[in-house]
Amino acid sequence: MNQFLVKVLCRCAGCVLLLGAGTARAGTVVTDHVISTGAQAQTNVPLTFGQIFKAGDIPRGETVTATLDGQPVALQVDSKATHPDGSLRHAVLTAMVPTLPRNANLPLALSAGPAPTTTGLDQPISLSQLLATSYDADVSLNIGDRKYTANARALLQTANDANACKPWGTQCNQWLSGPQTSEWVVNGPVTAADGTTDPNLRIYFAVRVYADGSHGTVRQVQTDVIVENTAAYTPQAQPQYTATLTSGSADYTSPALTQYAYTRWHQVLWWTKAQPKVYLQQDTGYIQNSKAVSRYMPLKPNEKFLASLRQTCAPLDHCDQTQKMHMAGAQAAIGPLPRWTSVYIVDPDVRAYNWMLANTDALGAYGIHYRDPATGWPVSIQKHPYVTTAAWTYANGVAKQAMTGSAANQAKIDAYRRDLLPNCINNSVVTECTEAYYGTGNPAQWDNAHQPAQSYVPYMVTGSYYYMSELAFAASLNEIWSNPEYRDYAKGLIDRSHSQVRGKAWTLRQMADAAWLLPDGYPLKAEFNADVENSLADWNQKYTNNPNANPLGLLDSGHSYSVQGGTSNAMAPWMHNFFTWSAGHAAELGFTGAAELRDWLAKFEIGLMTDWQANPTQGYCWLQASAYTLVVTEPTGKTYLPSYSAIYAATFPSLVGLACNSPAMVTAMGTLEKKPWQAGKMHGYPQSATGYPANLQVGLAAAADSAVPNAHEAWSLFESRSVKPSGTTAYNNYPNFAVLPRSVPL
Repeated sequence: MNQFLVKVLCRCAGCVLLLGAGTARAGTVVTDHVISTGAQAQTNVPLTFGQIFKAGDIPRGETVTATLDGQPVALQVDSKATHPDGSLRHAVLTAMVPTLPRNANLPLALSAGPAPTTTGLDQPISLSQLLATSYDADVSLNIGDRKYTANARALLQTANDANACKPWGTQCNQWLSGPQTSEWVVNGPVTAADGTTDPNLRIYFAVRVYADGSHGTVRQVQTDVIVENTAAYTPQAQPQYTATLTSGSADYTSPALTQYAYTRWHQVLWWTKAQPKVYLQQDTGYIQNSKAVSRYMPLKPNEKFLASLRQTCAPLDHCDQTQKMHMAGAQAAIGPLPRWTSVYIVDPDVRAYNWMLANTDALGAYGIHYRDPATGWPVSIQKHPYVTTAAWTYANGVAKQAMTGSAANQAKIDAYRRDLLPNCINNSVVTECTEAYYGTGNPAQWDNAHQPAQSYVPYMVTGSYYYMSELAFAASLNEIWSNPEYRDYAKGLIDRSHSQVRGKAWTLRQMADAAWLLPDGYPLKAEFNADVENSLADWNQKYTNNPNANPLGLLDSGHSYSVQGGTSNAMAPWMHNFFTWSAGHAAELGFTGAAELRDWLAKFEIGLMTDWQANPTQGYCWLQASAYTLVVTEPTGKTYLPSYSAIYAATFPSLVGLACNSPAMVTAMGTLEKKPWQAGKMHGYPQSATGYPANLQVGLAAAADSAVPNAHEAWSLFESRSVKPSGTTAYNNYPNFAVLPRSVPL
């Protein structure tokens, strides 16, 4: 076959392009690096990864071409998501590295190339070709001294016989399809020798096949074995077992596990050949420039820190995630990105990459994965508009009512009955179940106001089916958690259904991430997009486009403090910082109305930083812009204070009348803080990477990119502060909040 021939294959998992070795052209979009992690030279090394692209970098009608160490290399492109202009947003890319020397670090340059023409000379590697080999993968679970098994080959054979493999098929989902690699995802229950199946546990096999050159034969097979207890409308159970997974000569035996309801774990096995020792190091600066994630400070984690990072996480172990997320205080997962992900973004060292994936795997231990057995996908609020966990007690009460009264009342009772999730029941594993509230008995507890950015970057850079499904589960969970009435049932409104402003912030982020990055054909993507659009329209109606809305950029809901004799009269400005960042992030992702909401919110951060300039002795002094709590209403909480100066006077009466940042102010700040102070030092652990000035930084960074007057001046003042994260609490090893505006040069 002519090595310069261009092939195109549009099969199964989106449009798949295989570019021949002579098609790469000038104009590199991004350069990643292929790094050997093995002690020996390797040949024919398969490489599959996810790649994000800026809007317009790979235009509609064009595709991705590649050179490896300056030499053209064939590239399979599985398109997953596109920008509104039709350009490529996200793809799973596959290349075969002919030779990978020991300690090699080879540049992989990706460019836009002309769309190839269809020839049909090189077909995708097929399921029949895989089944013609001796490939297999088995799961064996010892549950109460009884053996239950699941078999990948049998599931694949059944799907093949039924011609059931197709994009988003629930029996067999074609995830990748091309001449270099194809991947199928099949699933089934675990079954005992007498044919009895476990009602809760289900196995998913994501089977990825790599071809041997251009001959269409199977060279290597990777199986991602996923063990789930996720059936949403099946009575809860907590099976206890030890798992043994095998695929050819590869095997894995788990520790003794208790798998609570709505949890999952996975393990990757390589059949016949060892896992390749290779790491695809992405240009994370390009990821930042794409606006998929925020722009971060140029930082370098220290070597001792990188060497200390965990590289794997045992099944159903919460690892570095806070086990009970609702606990107060700084947590490594809190921020625009979790600590392990932000470290990877500022420095994509392989140890940071593995740490990120390990703690994404750790989220499998939380009861946050609700799969609808009727559809095979995460629970949808469009199909189940009355489903809820937070308001389960009310829902259960309605569902228990007698079917009497008006037709409307009976319809309501029926709807709550239909969508009611089963609660846990006390047994030898869980002992605190009660009808007073919903629970699973799981000691690992998720919380919407402290949730991490779940699986967003891991899926982005791996292209893994498992991490894609984690991203979808996270969005579904944020939907079904809330009170159905408050979210307006199937509309998915965020504002009223989340009392805490930080809960609004992180929920908007999670929904926007999923809606933006999930594959275009994903069954719930349109629903998640609608949730974000509905919520932004709701906020803009209440605030941005409402002439009677609070003029200071404050939300009507989310007050959680009563101070200085008032009743619900205070708010947490750091929560507002999170929300301003989240609206800014949604704006950068291109969601309609997000920029307008960000600009309305940004008045608050900018006002706290610059209000003093109009009246240096009476205006709000920027040293207190990072306060933990601010009095924002009169004592009853019904009427907002009219200005930032009024907020300042109500919260810090001892500072009023002193020129901002003057020697007298610094002395008074020292008295207020009960410690020596200095000019330019802000309130709230200013030396710490997780202090309140650090929290303020993300909101100010978003505000600086807004169209609000004094936006850049507010950022410049913040940059002039005299005490910044440093020493053992510097941003280098903890960059969660080390976000910069895009509009301000370094």
